[in-house]
Amino acid sequence: MLIPLFIIYTLISSCAAHQEEIVPEYTFIADDSDLGGLAVNWGFSMSRYMNNVENIFGFIPGTTFADQAFDRLKQIQSDYNCSIGVDNNSNSTIIGDRMQASLVSGSHLYDIVTCDTSILRNFSRSGGLTGLSDLIDVKNTEKYGTPKMLELMLWDDDLYGVVPFAWPNLLYSTTYSIIAVNETLVSHLAMPDPREYLDSLTWTWDKFEEVLAAYTFNDSGRTVYGMHCHDADFAVNMLYSNGVSYTMYENGEIKCGIYTEAGRRALARAQDIYDFTCKDYIYPDASTNTGTYLINGDVVMSVLDNVDVIGTTDAIMFHMDNVGILPFPQGPDAVPGQYSSGYSQMAYTTSVPINNADVDGSVAILAAMFEPFEGLETKDDIAEYMADQIFFDKRDAEVFINTVKNANYGYFWEGGRDAVSAAVRSFDAVSSILERYEEQYDKLIEDYLSHHYAGRLAVYGE
Repeated sequence: MLIPLFIIYTLISSCAAHQEEIVPEYTFIADDSDLGGLAVNWGFSMSRYMNNVENIFGFIPGTTFADQAFDRLKQIQSDYNCSIGVDNNSNSTIIGDRMQASLVSGSHLYDIVTCDTSILRNFSRSGGLTGLSDLIDVKNTEKYGTPKMLELMLWDDDLYGVVPFAWPNLLYSTTYSIIAVNETLVSHLAMPDPREYLDSLTWTWDKFEEVLAAYTFNDSGRTVYGMHCHDADFAVNMLYSNGVSYTMYENGEIKCGIYTEAGRRALARAQDIYDFTCKDYIYPDASTNTGTYLINGDVVMSVLDNVDVIGTTDAIMFHMDNVGILPFPQGPDAVPGQYSSGYSQMAYTTSVPINNADVDGSVAILAAMFEPFEGLETKDDIAEYMADQIFFDKRDAEVFINTVKNANYGYFWEGGRDAVSAAVRSFDAVSSILERYEEQYDKLIEDYLSHHYAGRLAVYGE
């Protein structure tokens, strides 16, 4: 047995009504491949989110996903006549360092690696990973992720990494656009369930300002604030929520989205809301997003990373009785109902190093492992499962899944949020801030955006 049994955790349960959804169906069917006893070494990082947390392929033991992942692993080994050793405890940095050393020395180490894109991006850009677009059906976005989710792994003419998108509750990307709402406090204030704003397509910046004011109240001399959010994450979310991404193609050229009219409007409104009109309704701590303030009742809403919502047993869904999940509200330039989000790295991205013992065999194992699980073949199945086991409403599960699916890479590690952060950390006019950083962003386009966009065109077309 390659992965031991672990302590069983009990997840929070809730109920949801079934809603019909037309999506592709999948069934895991092993082919007739006999890999001749191939031994595959899979470096599977728990990332910083799951360090020292017992897990099975990233899943909390005792859950349906964990059980099925373990069964899938055994099935593949039997059907493909192979053995799969999983380094299930090393973090992304350790795996990256080990992989770099093996590439330099020309030795064999990992056949498959799963870790953060903050590590893998360097290998995709330097030729350390195997191109996948001719080896698997990467256009199957419901299985391997969308071009937005995989932007960091697209480079020049190929795709060098995929994510297990059929396992959406594993995608603890650093997606910082989830708004978690204390529904108990909302009811105490005699306010409508904020999910209704999604249903009516009125979850806009204007409604957001109204809600921030209405959700701020005095509780026996203590101020309970409408929201907590890291200042730079607020500005980044305002960009995405206005239909802006970092890499945009406009008038025949690649542009950084913050230099479009929609980008400028988003940053100006972010500065206005965060620093002026709603300043008194936002918890006065601009540090990293955390669920602590929501759990303690200090705020009614918190903008959180996905991992802080469901990622580990420390996440808010394990500590609160009634939580609603919302996307970031939309700006005037966005398509109504098409909510976007952002990420600084996509955890559980999976690649095949070039010093691989058997590329075809490893890719076959990867493809089989990432098939949807039995009974969870469609997004509707998964939303039903997550609503029953994790969230309090099926709509919350759907928001969570779509937040990851529509996430845009923010070029965090390449300095892409410098001007965005400045928009809410200074009182300078947005126009002067953008002018100050224009040369830096031109270089960002030249060094990175153009190469990633070329990869997207090569693999997915227009």
